Amino acid sequence: MLVPIQSLFLPELENYAALIFLPHGVRVLTAWLYGWRSLLLLAPSALLAHSYLYGSDGFSIEYFVAALFGIFCATLSFWALSKMGSEFRYSKSEVASWRQILIAGGVASLINVVGTSTFYGFDSVSSFAYFIGDLGGLLAMMVILMMWFRLRRYRA
Repeated sequence: MLVPIQSLFLPELENYAALIFLPHGVRVLTAWLYGWRSLLLLAPSALLAHSYLYGSDGFSIEYFVAALFGIFCATLSFWALSKMGSEFRYSKSEVASWRQILIAGGVASLINVVGTSTFYGFDSVSSFAYFIGDLGGLLAMMVILMMWFRLRRYRA
């Protein structure tokens, strides 16, 4: 849906970077809600998508390690930020801080970009496009969920 629109404005990015990459939003929100268990939840779909995109070549050491960065980046960012004093736990008595989730998603995107750029050999323009796509996907996912929950509250 977004690729045709993106290709109108940035045709050089259409093959390898989406400026709104919704799976990053999924992995950040999954890591926020499930912590380390999210690795088990994310790994099957991430590796299946990786094998679909790259075929058997995708399971060379370089490509496989790059795929692992995508699986681990969000969980690792929440863990690192919690060690620095941020509190991300969600409970019924507290409202989730969307700012903290966006910060953790930004850190996760940096981890993912560094890992994938190292193993895939991307240049700085491609790496920046991946970073923007990850953040755009997280922001879009959060807006979609916010609208969904507001609609549910409104109907209740």
